[in-house]
Amino acid sequence: MEHISKFLSKRITQQGFSQQVKTSLIIEEFKEIIIKIFGSNLGKKIKPLYIKNNILTVACLSSVMAQEMNFRKAEILEKINAKFSPDFIKDIRLVI
Repeated sequence: MEHISKFLSKRITQQGFSQQVKTSLIIEEFKEIIIKIFGSNLGKKIKPLYIKNNILTVACLSSVMAQEMNFRKAEILEKINAKFSPDFIKDIRLVI
């Protein structure tokens, strides 16, 4: 009998959803990292939007938050890529 996780993994791959699932997992991981770094109050002012061409686009509510994100970008990228495949996210693009 096949374990449910193997079955789901196989079905997700067969249906072509693996990229969308991975993107969703990365966005959730990003949210957790942001809350750990900046706390829940400031973390609410940073919102991941989408991933395209291995670039995570993130909205910041202020230029101050964008500047802080810019300072911590390398640390955030390292944490995301450590959990997922190396260099999957190549950059974080900030929009205000």
